[in-house]
Amino acid sequence: MANETPPTDPDAPDQRRMTTDPERIREWAEARDAVPVSIRGGGSGEGPTHSFARRDEISEDHEEYTWDEFVDRFRDEDLVFVYHEEDEPSGEDLGFFEMVERDQAFDRADLGRDELEDALRRGETVTTEVVETQVVETEIVERDTIESEVIDTELAEREVVDSELLSRDVVETEFVADDRLEVTVDETRLDTIEEIERYIVESRVVDVDIEQDEAIESDEIETDIELESVQRSILESDVVRSEVTTDEVLDREVIQSQRTEGDAVRSELIERRIVEEELSDRLRMTYLLEESELIESELIGSDVIEGEIIDADEYGAAESSEMGAEATGAGDDAMADADVGTEPGAGAGAETGTEATGEAGASAIELSRDDQGKAVLDESGQQIGMVAEIEGQTAYIDPEPGLTDRLKARLDWGGHGDDDYPVDASQIKEITDDEVVVRSE
Repeated sequence: MANETPPTDPDAPDQRRMTTDPERIREWAEARDAVPVSIRGGGSGEGPTHSFARRDEISEDHEEYTWDEFVDRFRDEDLVFVYHEEDEPSGEDLGFFEMVERDQAFDRADLGRDELEDALRRGETVTTEVVETQVVETEIVERDTIESEVIDTELAEREVVDSELLSRDVVETEFVADDRLEVTVDETRLDTIEEIERYIVESRVVDVDIEQDEAIESDEIETDIELESVQRSILESDVVRSEVTTDEVLDREVIQSQRTEGDAVRSELIERRIVEEELSDRLRMTYLLEESELIESELIGSDVIEGEIIDADEYGAAESSEMGAEATGAGDDAMADADVGTEPGAGAGAETGTEATGEAGASAIELSRDDQGKAVLDESGQQIGMVAEIEGQTAYIDPEPGLTDRLKARLDWGGHGDDDYPVDASQIKEITDDEVVVRSE
């Protein structure tokens, strides 16, 4: 439907514009206090029945509908709005306008079907000056360069949610006192950390690049930067450390932005991230030795540092004194043996009872990690190694342990080596606080 009011000057070229942008059409109508209507009985096949009328001029032939209904019908019927742009709306007349089918709009423009269709599809307003069949288009593209700077940041929370020990090595062991041992250890671990950080970002336009294919009357172009464009530039920069989906963040509207003095925009955003950090620590540990045991002794060397020749009588007197002391000790031992023999159950019967108890308790032996580091003895009392590791009810025996091996076993830091041999719990006769006695059979 068209409003056939001719231009004021019949000899002047008809200056019109074409658009498919609903917002531009609404601006044009509201500037003239007009609303979308349909003409009753206008559906005779001669063209669309859609039109506009002033609110105070709606008659019985008009049917008013909402802007949402107008947009739906306008797009469903693939229409183009052609209108005459006046400097200011005046008078009671709405001026020239019409809604035509898209194909008809293409036929009336020499701009080129594809080029015009692309412009209308993007919702652009195509300014046309119809002189016979010539169409002149002016297109202006503005590109703003936005610079953002973090002016304040705060790490609100930082929490280690998981820690994994990757390696542990003994670097050095040293006795710092007779009963105190100092161990230096290198550890590598992987920490998983949850962080929450708050950013204050200030953004401003630092450059405006304008491209146009026709000269414009004024060189002054007002730039009104959109807040969404600022937020998008922040998310696509390296301000935040996380890899985020820009459109998803903008849809959630979690960034707060506001204009400040001048053309600056200040934005506040909060980032939550999970970080993995690999750390290498050197630790010094101090251990107090509660007891010690001689495992093996070897003569390395002997040097005489002092000597003298003594009198034979002096040597004889000293020897007699020592022999007397030994005799006294022997008498005490004999008395002790006699006392033992008088106790009930002493002698062969008592010894038989002990062995019987050991045999009966063999099945009750149960190994645990607390037994790691204990000395291993045979039934004769001779030390044959150390418990390097407990796996289930099997003890792995290290036949030649060193000081570092004992520490690792006690602290449960290492496993067993290829030279260690396994001993099942059924082969163990007895476990004490410091020793594991293995059956000789």
